[in-house]
Amino acid sequence: MKKIKRLAFAVIALVMSAFVFTGCEKTSSQIETEAVAAIREANIESVRQFTEANFAALLVQAKYEDFATFKQMNQVLISFTFDNDFGARWKYFTERHGACVNAVVDETMRKGYEYTSRIIMTGEDNRQMALTISYDQGGQPYKTTIAEYEDDSQQTFGQKMAAAGGNTIIGILVVFSVLILLSLIIYCFKFVNQASLPPSKKTKEAPAPVKAAPAPAPVKAETADEAAAEDDPALIAVIAAAIAAAEDRPAEGFVVRSVRRLKTNKWR
Repeated sequence: MKKIKRLAFAVIALVMSAFVFTGCEKTSSQIETEAVAAIREANIESVRQFTEANFAALLVQAKYEDFATFKQMNQVLISFTFDNDFGARWKYFTERHGACVNAVVDETMRKGYEYTSRIIMTGEDNRQMALTISYDQGGQPYKTTIAEYEDDSQQTFGQKMAAAGGNTIIGILVVFSVLILLSLIIYCFKFVNQASLPPSKKTKEAPAPVKAAPAPAPVKAETADEAAAEDDPALIAVIAAAIAAAEDRPAEGFVVRSVRRLKTNKWR
């Protein structure tokens, strides 16, 4: 675009003249940096003005049908390639939101050697979309993109609170999910440590249990009465006589060696 080039030369001349007349002690690199920055700002402003005058105004003042008729007559706005791209974006917008009732250049910036200028389009249903036009380093538009757009300033207080509440809930869920995941990872560390330890030595076999020797049969202790009976000759003689009478045998035929009291009262 010739306007951009003319404006760039004018800015350079203005910067150089200011340096000469003010007598500021600036290095050549500083002068060059300031001149380049001034040129970029001037180019950005020129692109913004061109977008507003040639595209934003056209979107409001005309309808897509008029632009389609304009193309069918082999008329060219910028170039056949750009016009087809621009017309496709315009048609996409009108099919969803009706005619464009308002179009405002929102922002214009430089990216590398290219420029982009965004137009906020408002349809008949009061919905908005953002149409971005890209310019090459010579200031010539060559492509467009379009995307949904929602201006937060147009939202009601209830809509803003609903959006904030949704974001808060999502944030809380994400935080707790991460905490649970960290807890599981920390819990699994003990299994990792156990797996990394060397195998423990085998425990020595325990000696076989020693069988206890059988206890000797209990010996019945003689009671004092039994001991007294064995020592009493008169009692022995009486018992021997009773046995001899019961067996009908002479007393000399057997000898009483011991006398023990039975636990039962029955006679055998």
